[in-house]
Amino acid sequence: MLKIIYIESLFDTYTYILDLKSDEMPFCFITGPNGYGKTTILNLLNALYTGNLTMLSETSFKCLRLVFDDPYEVTVEQRRESIEEEGSDEGASFDVFLHILFKKQDSESPIYAIDWNNRDDREEKGEDFVMNGLALYFRSHPIYYIRDGRIRTPDGMPVVKEYPSRLQALLYKDSWANQEEKEAFQKRLQTFCDIIDRSQFAHKNMQIDKRYGFRFVADNEDHTVLSVEKLSSGEQHILIMTFELLFLASDDSLVLIDEPEMSFHMLWQVDYLKNLRTITSLRKLQCIVCTHSPQIFNMDWNLTIDLYTQSNVNISE
Repeated sequence: MLKIIYIESLFDTYTYILDLKSDEMPFCFITGPNGYGKTTILNLLNALYTGNLTMLSETSFKCLRLVFDDPYEVTVEQRRESIEEEGSDEGASFDVFLHILFKKQDSESPIYAIDWNNRDDREEKGEDFVMNGLALYFRSHPIYYIRDGRIRTPDGMPVVKEYPSRLQALLYKDSWANQEEKEAFQKRLQTFCDIIDRSQFAHKNMQIDKRYGFRFVADNEDHTVLSVEKLSSGEQHILIMTFELLFLASDDSLVLIDEPEMSFHMLWQVDYLKNLRTITSLRKLQCIVCTHSPQIFNMDWNLTIDLYTQSNVNISE
């Protein structure tokens, strides 16, 4: 699990030391005002884990260090050099240099050292090659990102549209490794039903069957079958997060969740922590949740890291 995130001079302004308390709980909530970097921190984590060094270079910071409980650590040092473009009235552009070290915490010598800059020839030096052995480490520490724009795919398609068929495939699966794995799936399926039922979608009920995976039926005389993509935005948000945490995120994943409260009624916000506790009791997941809503963590500030409070911490302490 990821234990600590150090980030120095984010936006050339903020320095944070984020102790995720991973030995105490499988989730942590990051709070703070707009503009302090909550979503940016999630984006940087996702970029590093997935080897997207171009994206990692687009945000200004001096140092990003991740400490794990294996015990390994990854450090990314960034240097930016302004490029003067004669006659240009646009903002300055930069050459960006990344120096990445992967090592054991008690060792001075790195296992891997990677140097990269944003002018590297991508055809000769692709992202997978640049990340080399570090990519193997992150493949054993998968990441799953549930973004704030989760309702639609980049091309505008409703995300929930594919979920009934994905559950249908799991319901038809007859190649479980063993009985324990099959029972684990059944517990996840029951939890999925319990969370959706407890959420009480307005005048509609969820049905699950091998013929169609799941569907929603209107609470009327005709029991009208409703298209899943016609659910309200709040209903789609809770359906997406619940389904992805239970069925799509790989075991041992670091799950990043950005603003889970979007389109949520207050009662759903209050239920969120209960739902997350139930899910993480069944799945081997570590969740980092960025939120503006104290109801999401039931006002339990011991579960949180506040960036406003952290903003003046010195990384050398």
